[in-house]
Amino acid sequence: MTQSPLHPYEQWFHGHVDRYLALAGEDAFMVERKVRHTRRVLAHARAILKEIKPGATFSHVVEVATLLHDVGRFPQLVDQGTYDDRAGFNHAEAGAEILESQGVLAPLDEVDRRRVLDLVRYHNRAVVPEGLDPDTRLGLHVVRNADKLDAIRNNLKYLNPAAPHGKALKAGVVWHDAEVSPAVLERARNRQLIPFADIRWSNDFILFLCCWLYDLHFRYSFRHLLSSGRFEELLGRLPDHGPLAELADMFREDLERLAEEGADPLS
Repeated sequence: MTQSPLHPYEQWFHGHVDRYLALAGEDAFMVERKVRHTRRVLAHARAILKEIKPGATFSHVVEVATLLHDVGRFPQLVDQGTYDDRAGFNHAEAGAEILESQGVLAPLDEVDRRRVLDLVRYHNRAVVPEGLDPDTRLGLHVVRNADKLDAIRNNLKYLNPAAPHGKALKAGVVWHDAEVSPAVLERARNRQLIPFADIRWSNDFILFLCCWLYDLHFRYSFRHLLSSGRFEELLGRLPDHGPLAELADMFREDLERLAEEGADPLS
């Protein structure tokens, strides 16, 4: 049987995970959860690639980067005891350093190797850096779209004040049924991404996730949010009256339009 081109990277990934499973102790379930996340993100990325039909080399680079995008999460958990990058450990930067220092990408040529490193290094940025070449920018959009689709799923699972393991993204958030920060509300009305530093209330965090809608680039991404019901579930966490309910209606209309029309994949 012919081996998948991804096989050597799969082998390295499993060895990397096994090392941190052994070190994680009672937090081993957090390592396993991140592995499952990686698999779901890879499935989303492959669905996007199927939609946009790029060349084989581009697809391979994106698949390698997607498989390896979170390898920095495992030392982050073991060394820092958290998945929160704000604690001073940037898992994306660390992941790129691990891949480079261990020669994981040696089978790739120099151009593709640098591209994978860029996709891993920048996948968690608040916004895509300027100055990237078109293929790197497009590949980064694929990885980031796929990652956000699963992140919405994961946050929904723990989006309540009693959730025992939903602390990584929501540390410091004050849970309140009605409160929302004016600056966050204004950004949401303007269909802008919300800086995490602006988040204070639980409704701020929900709007932060909702506004990811405006950082997606592929029809698959919009249609998945629509057909899975997860975006509607997210909107259901907002109050059903007042300005937040009006925003929810705006988000619904925008998602339906984008699912039909799509967006510029290089924007």
